[in-house]
Amino acid sequence: MPSKRTMNPPKPSNERHELARLVRRIQALTRELREPRRRHRLHSHELDAKEQMLEQLRWRLAAVARRSASDDLGNAA
Repeated sequence: MPSKRTMNPPKPSNERHELARLVRRIQALTRELREPRRRHRLHSHELDAKEQMLEQLRWRLAAVARRSASDDLGNAA
């Protein structure tokens, strides 16, 4: 009988790398948005575009986190 380890191999590290990359991008964009708000240096359309990108990154982060938290059959880890 195969062991559980052979049936469910560990997730590839590239998902973990993608999670880390998304978190870093979200952190950087959040810092970038925080400063111009204080100084009012960004035009409204630039601010809106950056806020939209931040929201998209958050959704991508959630999707990658869900994928990495489930096994190959889609069951929660």
